Amino acid sequence: MPVLTAAQLQGLASNHLGPGTELPDWADPNPDAPCWGYALFGGPGGHAANTPPTIFDQAWSFDAEAEEFVLNPGFVDWVHDTFGNAAADAQAQIIAANAATACNDAAPGSAAAKQACTRALARLCMILSGLTLSGNDGTAPTQYSIVMASDLWRTWEHWALGLANNVGAPDNPAVQYTQRDAGVNPVNTRCGVVWGNHPILTTLYVTELLPGHIEYLQHAVGWP
Repeated sequence: MPVLTAAQLQGLASNHLGPGTELPDWADPNPDAPCWGYALFGGPGGHAANTPPTIFDQAWSFDAEAEEFVLNPGFVDWVHDTFGNAAADAQAQIIAANAATACNDAAPGSAAAKQACTRALARLCMILSGLTLSGNDGTAPTQYSIVMASDLWRTWEHWALGLANNVGAPDNPAVQYTQRDAGVNPVNTRCGVVWGNHPILTTLYVTELLPGHIEYLQHAVGWP
């Protein structure tokens, strides 16, 4: 899978990041794609099994008696049977091991369990989109990051792709975000923040991009 050269990262970078800069004069092949379609797949959306809407719908079910969302008891088996992916299985098992504690605010370790579930859900989506996590389960920094922005520990509201913004320019902001909103904003680069002002930002790193990311980025301002 592709990586960006130092010259490409330097061209895309800016020392004055703002709300974002739209890709100029290019007919987007996926104009209605959601935020995660771009960030995770470099392109379209949809409701395939390996997309966030389906994964999260499979993960949580509403317990009417408890009036709370709980982990679907068949979630681990669904991940295993649907994808046959050992790395995905490992993330589903992390979620299953922590879900009950995470759902009980009064339980000792609930905050840590919530974070474990949130991070495992993000990693699961990334793995199933075809991205390769960096070392230590995606916590080893690289030049490429994925950010899942959430309002609650078991939800997602927005996804963004982060790129190193200070290659050869150490005074620049370290990271720029490139992102989109379905039906509202086309793909933007040179964003200084993750859109939406969501309180939970889960940042994980990948070793490479996908071809679809390059298709967009090569039309961005500054591409050499």
